[in-house]
This record gives sequence, C-alpha cells and structure tokens, in this order.
Amino acid sequence: MMGAANNEILRISGLKTYFFTRRGVVKAVDDISFSLRKGEILGLVGESGAGKSITGFSILRLIDEPGKIVAGEIIFEGQNLLAKSEKEMERIRGNRIAMIFQDPQTSLDPVFTIGQQIVEALLLHQNMSLKEARHRAIDLLRSVGIPSPDDRIDDYPHQFSGGMRQRVVIAIATSSNPALIIADEPSTALDVTIQAQVLSLMRNLVKHRQTAMILITHDIALVGQFCDTICVMYAGRLVEKGPKTEIIRSPLHPYTQGLIRSIPGRQQRRKRLDQIPGMMPNLIDMPEGCPFLPRCEQGSDGCHLRAHLEEVSPNHWVACIRRS
Repeated sequence: MMGAANNEILRISGLKTYFFTRRGVVKAVDDISFSLRKGEILGLVGESGAGKSITGFSILRLIDEPGKIVAGEIIFEGQNLLAKSEKEMERIRGNRIAMIFQDPQTSLDPVFTIGQQIVEALLLHQNMSLKEARHRAIDLLRSVGIPSPDDRIDDYPHQFSGGMRQRVVIAIATSSNPALIIADEPSTALDVTIQAQVLSLMRNLVKHRQTAMILITHDIALVGQFCDTICVMYAGRLVEKGPKTEIIRSPLHPYTQGLIRSIPGRQQRRKRLDQIPGMMPNLIDMPEGCPFLPRCEQGSDGCHLRAHLEEVSPNHWVACIRRS
C-alpha cells in the first residue's frame, strides 16, 4: 500500500477534524492516516456518521465552523495542504483535486447548458480560448459516453437522465486532468444498472490517466468490486485498511466482518440477512477504548483500552487488541 515514494500522490498522517458544539466536541475524524498512489482507487467505507465525507472535505480544506482541523498533515504532491493559504487552496480545488458529489442534480446549475458549465471550468483552470474550451468540452462528453456530444453540449441538465447527468459531472471533474478525484457516494442516487456503468467509467478513466481516486461509500461490496485498497472507518477512526483482496477474503476487525456478512448475495437463499446489532456511538460521548465494543460479539475486558492500527500482515493493518 505504501508504494514507491515518487508514485505517491497523497499521504494523510494523524488527521483530526473536530466540531466544537455547545453540547461538546464531536471528534468526526480522530487520528487517521493513509496514503494513495497514482492510478490507485482507495475505498473509504463505513456507516453514515463514520467520518468518511468529513475526511474528504478535510483534504479540500472545506470545513466550516464550528468544525476545525486540529491536528495532522495532508501531504499532496509533496506539499502540506494544511500550510496553504485559502488563495492557494482555491487554485488546487477543481484543478489538481476534483470532487464528485452524490447527487448530480444538485451539482449542476439548471439555468446553464452543460456546455457552458464545462467550458467555465476549463476557462477557470486551463489557459485556452473559448473556441478551444468548447472543442475540449465536446471531447470530454464523448470520453464519458455521452451520445452525439456535438448536439448535446447545448442541452440543459434537465434534458439528461440521472446517469447521464452524473457522466457530465465526471466530465467536469476530469476536465483539468486532476491528480486526485474524491468521489463522495457518486452512484447512490442511481439505479443499480446505471451505478455499475458510471463506476466502471470512473475506474477506466482513473486507470487510463493514472489519476488517484478516493471512493467514499457505505457499500463494502462496491469497494470490493471497484477499488484497489480499502480503508474501513468507524466512529471517526480507521479500524482496518489493506489491499482489497485481503480485506474482503480475510477481514480481521469484527466491524469489517459484520459489514461483509451483511452483503446481499452472500447468504443462503431465503435466509435473513445478517446485521450488526446496535448503533454507532454518540461522537460527543464516546466509550473508552474500542468504540465498537458495545456492538461487538467478540469483545473482552482488554477492549476497554484503545487499540491503534498495527500491521498484522504485509500492508494489512487493523485496530483490534484481539488481532494485533
């Protein structure tokens, strides 16, 4: 997972993002670390409230009050993003780091044609004329599988299906040839067939252009299919990370095991799906030690001590006292 140093695009070390509310401090991201290489797709997976999206927004420095990044390093292309000014970050967002959001309908402005929106992104980040930007926009629409892009470039978002709108969003995100794409639940609003098409398209674009991508999702089956590396988050912490095959075939943390057991299709026919009992703890009032302990069927007295990630096999890390 570490890879050659010159191949590394992103390294996050000890990142902590807290929200200081009247009720107390919400430790939304609590001391997480991982790295990402060119051409690698990393899946950040966990339940709602695990801290996945806040991790993505932290990378882009898009944390609003009362939130604050209180510790850590975000090294992107050799430079610490946390040391950048807001003006420097504006040049990086949408240019070197792009983000794809869950609902394409809210990502596109309904009063402008898709061509105008792609051209705007190109003119903002690329040194090209209006004519060049329009030609480039048509090429981008063609690359993401939009039929008759010469005609459809002048259509409005409402004239596209949900799947086609998401393809337009992907075209905008890749228009500046970013080094990193953060995709936050990019296919949740789509039906299953279109979901697979969109994710396959994203994977092919990433591999072809040697872009790195972080895929944020609650669906571990999805990351098992499309990602190279999996990081499992729970209650703001990383509990397991490693190569896809290792995590899916030999999960070590009880939470990861529970997620995999709950995948539809892995059960015998007419048998109820397994589910993890209970709910994620309140991030203001976290239990001592392992945050998963109240829901863990394998817990013991030793779990009242906090376990940190330890490498138990090559590139396979787990935060569980019983496994380390």
